[in-house]
Amino acid sequence: MISDEILEVLSRRLKLHIEDYIGTEKCWEEEINLLTRDMAETIKFIENECDDETFYWISEVFEDIAAKTQNIEFVKAIKRRAEKMIDDEQRHSVETDIRYAEYELPD
Repeated sequence: MISDEILEVLSRRLKLHIEDYIGTEKCWEEEINLLTRDMAETIKFIENECDDETFYWISEVFEDIAAKTQNIEFVKAIKRRAEKMIDDEQRHSVETDIRYAEYELPD
């Protein structure tokens, strides 16, 4: 299940030292691979299973996912999910990541 896999990668990601760029990049690559494997499953996860904290952390790769998949439904789903976030600061950060993802879609 995607939620278990993502949580495992995020757990490793959050344990990294802030300056471990190679480790961070590796985790991001794993997240991108997991979240682009089956877009219907990813959208379902984001809309129904993803808590705010997890959503905040995976937003780091939204731009890459949009670039790789060109999936408009994904971007619509993350926009809807962002509207439900409780923490204003996290929501604003995620909204910035979503704008970058939107730039990756065809006009």
